[in-house]
Amino acid sequence: MLGITDYLWRLLPGNPILLRVVAMASKRKRDWFVRMGYLALLIILVFFSLSSKESGLDALAKMSGQIFMNISYVQLALVALLSPIFTAGAITQEKDSQTYDILLATPLSNAQIVVGSLGSRLFLVLALLVSGIPIFSITQIFGGVAISSIVMSFLIAATTAIVTGSLAMAIATFKVGTRRTIFGFYVFVVIYLVGIYLLDRVPYFKIPGRNIIPGTESAISWFTGLHPFLALRVIFNDPSYTPPERLALPDHLRWGPLSWYFSSPATFFVSFMTFLSVVLVMPSILMLRFMAQSTSSVKAWLLKRILPAASDRRRKPRSVWNNPIAWREARTKASAARSTYIRWGFMIFGLAAAVGLLVMHSMEAKYSRYISPSSFSTDGGSITLFGGESPDTFLISPNTDVTLNSNRVDLNSLKGRFQVVGTPTTDVRNRRLLTSLALSEIPRRLSDVDVRRWLLGVVIVEFAVILLIVTNAAASTVTREKEDGTLDLLLTTPITSRYYIWGKLSGLVSFVLPLVAVPVASALLFVVYDTIRFAGGSDAAWIIFPEALLVMPATLVMVAAFAAITGMNLSLRCRTTVRAVMSSVGIVLALCGALGLCGFSILQGRTVSPMTLLFTSFSPFTVLTVLIDPYTAAGSIFLDGTADDISNARWVQFVFGLVSTGAYAAIVWTMYQAMVKNFDMTIRKQSR
Repeated sequence: MLGITDYLWRLLPGNPILLRVVAMASKRKRDWFVRMGYLALLIILVFFSLSSKESGLDALAKMSGQIFMNISYVQLALVALLSPIFTAGAITQEKDSQTYDILLATPLSNAQIVVGSLGSRLFLVLALLVSGIPIFSITQIFGGVAISSIVMSFLIAATTAIVTGSLAMAIATFKVGTRRTIFGFYVFVVIYLVGIYLLDRVPYFKIPGRNIIPGTESAISWFTGLHPFLALRVIFNDPSYTPPERLALPDHLRWGPLSWYFSSPATFFVSFMTFLSVVLVMPSILMLRFMAQSTSSVKAWLLKRILPAASDRRRKPRSVWNNPIAWREARTKASAARSTYIRWGFMIFGLAAAVGLLVMHSMEAKYSRYISPSSFSTDGGSITLFGGESPDTFLISPNTDVTLNSNRVDLNSLKGRFQVVGTPTTDVRNRRLLTSLALSEIPRRLSDVDVRRWLLGVVIVEFAVILLIVTNAAASTVTREKEDGTLDLLLTTPITSRYYIWGKLSGLVSFVLPLVAVPVASALLFVVYDTIRFAGGSDAAWIIFPEALLVMPATLVMVAAFAAITGMNLSLRCRTTVRAVMSSVGIVLALCGALGLCGFSILQGRTVSPMTLLFTSFSPFTVLTVLIDPYTAAGSIFLDGTADDISNARWVQFVFGLVSTGAYAAIVWTMYQAMVKNFDMTIRKQSR
């Protein structure tokens, strides 16, 4: 027993790697600022929640539950944001500082190195969770929140951080990639969180089973127990998201782990992610020194056996742009094998998703009886209803009450096919004479509401991936040249700092332009489709307003340029690529997330007017949401408002969308001028 205790002490609390990082974290001002910012955000959120004017014990208990839900979501979002930042360079940072070989030469075991590195990376994140306990305790003052719910909220956040760190450790140990793997790691985390959340909303994946609340169906899906935000939602006692009881599940879902997975998604998530963390860490412990001594990575070993050796190839000479630095940033990144696969895969996936949504929307759903232009006789005295076992012909008169979508219409004005709703009413004495006929638009396989939501989800994922790509590329522009020694050679040439920085910025923007074209092309498909529908006489609403084709590309390009100049600034100031990438991605995601949170908070206010869109236009994610799905994002205007309100809102969104683009352009230009001014001084300071 003493031997096991001593081993655990050396593995965790007494681990020199962990103790070194803990000691450094207690002295670094950056870590103190992160903690203070985290706590300040939670305190501000609680303060605004407590400013409600409602009184009474019931109101206070309800408000306490709302506070708990808000700060739980914010805490988990910050953990999901910070964990990849602090864990992505688990071992690669040791390699960059050339201390990895020294670490392997010490008497430390593989377990001590792996667990110590993992614990050191997760120390700050777990310390943030612990520091938030007093703020969560405020919810106990007014009641309404069970202690078990608070504990489960912390466990979900902690296991999310641990499994993220374990995955980063496995990637770094097996040398699937080095510093470039950080980008892929971020992309995987974003796609996983957003993709699983979108799939959870599809009715097809909802599990059958009666909810514990009589008369309601369970909204739990096959993905709830695998997503941290969905698992967190379960503990909030939301009637529409309460898991079914085990006995309410179908017989084929009551088997062992499946019944646990569906009836208690939160506890399953914590247990499964803990088990997955152990599974990810164990191979790293067993193979650490073996992989360190090998001369090739797992990827190279597989490619060597799968693909034959490539023969010598001659490459044609390529023409260089007027600015060779811009050409190098744009063309060399795009011509690399990995970048080529990513770019083409991104464009194929994005366009295929848009075409698939368009095809699903254009296809008609199943219907029984319908009318078409050939249903009317030449003299207008009869009409034929198709469908069913055989066509059925009825007489009509000027007094026949014909309605389309509950609105009275003239049969002669109808064009196209329409579904017959219910049973037509006939005259009692003349059974073949119609007295009323109810019609409706033939429903689509994918309705307008659903196609907007799915398209918005796809565009948001594409935009997030674009930001990650350009930020990752920009954060390594200068540090890469510092590390391989080519920056000193460039400084000896007649190239000026303005020429150098402008070439980097314009090259990065040119590199992501094909990616930016994907969401714009997706919107263009639906605008063209709507134009063709309207030319055919349809009076349906626009799926996407045409002005989105002008606002979207300008917004995407300028925000991408902002991410690029941010990454370049940190690449200039930081000495290592890992630190520059982590800091750049964290800043860009934090700013976009904060602006998005403010924008969506404004849209969810009680009084939303067309001028409200003036303030939301400066949040890129909010702009995309309003442009693609205005009926959901600003329903009080586009659904409940008058025609003048809708017209005014569209004009405000268009004008101030372009104004916000100009504001981002001004910020980019200011940061560019400051970077040019401080370039030489920063390089000289780092060369000391």
